Amino acid sequence: MTVQMYICLGLFAFLILGYVFSGKLGTTNGVIALTATVLTSFTGIIPAAKVLANFANANVLLITGMFIVSAGFNRTQAVKKLSGAVYKIAGGNFTVMLGGYLLVTFLLSNLIPSPVAVFTIVSPLLAASCVEAGVSPSKVMFPMGLVVVGTCGVLPMGTGAVMFAQQNAYLESYEYTEYAMTLLDPFKGRILSAVLIILFAIFIAPKFCPDHETNAVTAVKKAAEREPLDPFHEFLGYAIFIVTTLGLVFSSKLGVANWQVAMCGAVLELVLGVLKPKEATAAVPYQVVLLLIAALSVGGAMVECGLGDLIGDALASALGGTRNGYIIGAAFFLIPFVLTQFMQNQSVMNIFIPIVILTCKSLGCNPVGPLILLNAACLTAFLTPSATATVPLMMEAGNYSQGDLLKMGWLPSLLICIASVVVTMTIFPAF
Repeated sequence: MTVQMYICLGLFAFLILGYVFSGKLGTTNGVIALTATVLTSFTGIIPAAKVLANFANANVLLITGMFIVSAGFNRTQAVKKLSGAVYKIAGGNFTVMLGGYLLVTFLLSNLIPSPVAVFTIVSPLLAASCVEAGVSPSKVMFPMGLVVVGTCGVLPMGTGAVMFAQQNAYLESYEYTEYAMTLLDPFKGRILSAVLIILFAIFIAPKFCPDHETNAVTAVKKAAEREPLDPFHEFLGYAIFIVTTLGLVFSSKLGVANWQVAMCGAVLELVLGVLKPKEATAAVPYQVVLLLIAALSVGGAMVECGLGDLIGDALASALGGTRNGYIIGAAFFLIPFVLTQFMQNQSVMNIFIPIVILTCKSLGCNPVGPLILLNAACLTAFLTPSATATVPLMMEAGNYSQGDLLKMGWLPSLLICIASVVVTMTIFPAF
């Protein structure tokens, strides 16, 4: 190994350890990511100007724009109207009511780029309906959390509309452009497991849930505290979101870049008054953006000095040079799945994206399936409160213990693993 390889290895180790221990260090993943980006600019492995260019990467702009557009949609009364319709349609039937709420939850998890926000918005409504039906909210909070976390980003809208762009940015960064992910690939790979999760949550999960007393009914939705938009701006919130999503789907035919579509939608939200500047600023997940920029910078350095190829060759050797796509897919599901129960799932995803790409590059196989499985594994995150910020909310709303989580979560985890690996690697063969 060369000196540059050792430097890159140190930067990569800094990212991994920083993501793992950021909480104990009293900092955030965003600070760790920004620090790694700055350090990369001083290594001389890649020009500082190239590191700077990553802040204006097309995919960074795309992600930023889409979060603002999604915030504009969330500013409307769509959530309240959907929940009210569900209650009326259910007619007092608990299973129908739960199914209706979980379908709304599934839709919102694919429209609003924050599982925590979705859970916070819908759980008080479901809890109130449970009390009216004479059922403890503890029977439904885990099923809701299962859908909120496990199905987010499945549909090609909201966060799901930008995943392919993120993955393509990583593939470009690690110079493995023989393959590229399309807008609908994550949907194809994850839709069956999403349907399985929803059906399990409606008909089976409540039977595994304890019957506890809870304080979930007293939860207050932050969205309800805001003054509703007037009818004109309400209409604009719907229209901008729909037009932007369609623009992303048909951007190639329109002859415009995806980032242009997203940023135009974001600008319209502000110019037309759907969002105030402070609301738009608050909607941007700067930590996620910094994580992507750090990955682009450190990843570019790893490719430039040859360390990426070295790591990929080592992991490919560990897999024994197998050409069995199901074994490759299972490996890149199971390892992140275990780790994500003990660390924040976004951190696990950021750690494993370069490992997946570099290993697939060394094996010469299609990375699309393993990347989708990595995403699915990191979203099968509901066995411990360390997995994702949604789980502590779910535990409080349902008054669950750690033992309750394990009893409720082992079966859906097993089913998601099997379904995800079989379906994804069948649709996207490794070779």
